[in-house]
Amino acid sequence: MVVGCTRRLAMVERGILGCFILCLSLASVCAVRGTLSSIKDLKGIEFGHTSPRHGLMLLHWLANNIYIDNNGNMRLNFNPTRGDYGFHFYGNSPPSLPFLLPESGIYYSVGNMNSIGSMTALPHYVTRRFYNSRGPENNRDRVILRVREDGSNQFIADEAYVTQHYPPNENRGSAYDPDNTYRVNVSLLRQIQSLPTINLNDIPRIYNVEINHNSLQELENIWGHTPGLALLLAIVLYFTHPKTLFIKDQALRLTSQPQSDMGDKDNALIKLGVKTTNRGKARIIWSGIPKRLLDQGVMVMLYKSNNSDSKSELDRSSVGGKASGSYNTSVPLNPGLQVRLHKEVKSWWNYLGFGSPTGEEIWRGSEFHDANQEIPVDINGHDTSLQLFVKDGKACARLYVKKSFTAWKKTFNNSWVGFYSSEGTLDYNTWQWAVKFSEEKGSHQADIPGYDVYVYKSSMTMSPGVQVRFMLEKAGGEKVRTPPWERLVQW
Repeated sequence: MVVGCTRRLAMVERGILGCFILCLSLASVCAVRGTLSSIKDLKGIEFGHTSPRHGLMLLHWLANNIYIDNNGNMRLNFNPTRGDYGFHFYGNSPPSLPFLLPESGIYYSVGNMNSIGSMTALPHYVTRRFYNSRGPENNRDRVILRVREDGSNQFIADEAYVTQHYPPNENRGSAYDPDNTYRVNVSLLRQIQSLPTINLNDIPRIYNVEINHNSLQELENIWGHTPGLALLLAIVLYFTHPKTLFIKDQALRLTSQPQSDMGDKDNALIKLGVKTTNRGKARIIWSGIPKRLLDQGVMVMLYKSNNSDSKSELDRSSVGGKASGSYNTSVPLNPGLQVRLHKEVKSWWNYLGFGSPTGEEIWRGSEFHDANQEIPVDINGHDTSLQLFVKDGKACARLYVKKSFTAWKKTFNNSWVGFYSSEGTLDYNTWQWAVKFSEEKGSHQADIPGYDVYVYKSSMTMSPGVQVRFMLEKAGGEKVRTPPWERLVQW
């Protein structure tokens, strides 16, 4: 009798627990404002609509970095648990999202422009508003994925959400606003994926908007011809300015404004960046400088990072009246380097060697980081991945090892990493045993939950084309190789 009562009591307790979890889930679902199923649904929400918000660019990036299978699951071409693209663990019971049991997946968030991973790996079209704007509005938008791992070590997201922080002037901390949190249906992501293939003459019928082709061309020039992005921005911009002529000035309202707020909208066409010389030094590159600025005189300047003050430049050069060009510096290539465009002060006092020729800052490029080259490549079957990066102008390799792979040193006892000057060569320049890599500490890579990170700095000078390869055995047995350095550099 006692046993029976105990069993019934246990069943009641489980029922109460189940109801409690269900109530939590339903309460959280209610906190989500609604579901976005079409680009048309972007009309009525605040997410990413105005400069310098970056949410629309973030949503476009997500749509073009997933494969949607027949079950509506989003198969990711990156690993959020490793911190790719600045993804970070968000939890299982956030107040603005449905409650999750552990077996249901884990929430990961992306879009924090103060996160090194976001700033270094997300493409420039997502991050550039952050670099060239000031104030609290440039870092409020986020995308959240509910992620799980399938049996083949591939990551799948079965839910996606867009959200935003409360306005800073409301003093409500860093929480997300449930009134501006929306579930993203895969049908919206499919529409974004299909934008590059749509005939422009079909846009009025599909989205009930009139797009001026000249304005669309302006947006394409500004955003670097990223497939489908200009059309997405043009459609959403039309939503915010209905029944008005969509002309150049309106198109440029959706672009970044110079931090000096000079109102020079063609500054959005300026592109600044860092590449690699054949000697491991930083090469400044620029393009799109308007004639108005060239006539005034401008110069490119190299800084250690986005946080460097205006008096701590590492190198500088006048652009010499050229709208595009490059300049080889003597500065060793390192993560964080940033190019900025300044007005050039011309006076007889400067020519005599007194005073500074540096005038007002006009525009900033993205910080340079190894993650701009490529996210790590997986060493299949071994819960490990390999990345090529640079430090002090030297080629380096990084191994990400899952903490669950406890026998990795035994498994890789005869494994080594070779450094090659190009993809086509069979002869390595230098190499190191995998088990002799040093554990990385004190970096954002070293703080990734679930992974131990090991690095090796070689004596090989970094240059375009350099590649690292992972060999499983002494005599060879190549398992994986990274893309050649600078193959995938993005503005």
